[in-house]
Amino acid sequence: MPSNAATKPDAYHHGSLRQALLSRAAEVIGEFGIESLTLRGLARDLGVSHAAPNRHFRSREDLLTALATLAWTQATDATLARALAAEGDPWIQLNAMGRGYLSWALSNPALFAVVTHPDINRYADEELRNSIATFQKTIADAVDQTQADGRHPAVDPTVLKLYTNAVPFGAAMLLTDPVLSADMTIADQEQFVADILELVVPIKDRNA
Repeated sequence: MPSNAATKPDAYHHGSLRQALLSRAAEVIGEFGIESLTLRGLARDLGVSHAAPNRHFRSREDLLTALATLAWTQATDATLARALAAEGDPWIQLNAMGRGYLSWALSNPALFAVVTHPDINRYADEELRNSIATFQKTIADAVDQTQADGRHPAVDPTVLKLYTNAVPFGAAMLLTDPVLSADMTIADQEQFVADILELVVPIKDRNA
């Protein structure tokens, strides 16, 4: 992992080193993959002592948990921001939430890789579990509202929630994987995202 920083150890104060570690960790994951991440490597990249990261993170797993918590919080914020901008019709709100989530994932592939990594659940602390639960409840409540408004009324609610989550999540998995997305060309990401969500929660004729 190459170093691209010349920051002096005393340049960081209070929580600034913690934030710098999280930011650089996301960059490393995006460039080299999650397996390349080490606290020693981050310290070298940021120009601080080997022991400096341990003042904020006891281990690599501890740092990954904090990064995953940040990622889930960002994903929830991006999802809710779209919903708030689409007040009223529950279908339009759910569609907007899906677009917010998928757009966030495509714009933050490194953080998306963290939240989807199989080891993260093994490290999860209470704060991370609460972040995940908040996100899941946000989506589940929105799906329930659309079903009450006539979206697939005869479908088992559990199946409908799974389907509604699976499409944007699966699209993000495919599109952030360099091998699986190698043959895909997306000229307009926002339009692409909108087209996917139109298949899941159609809204084109809602105001007709």
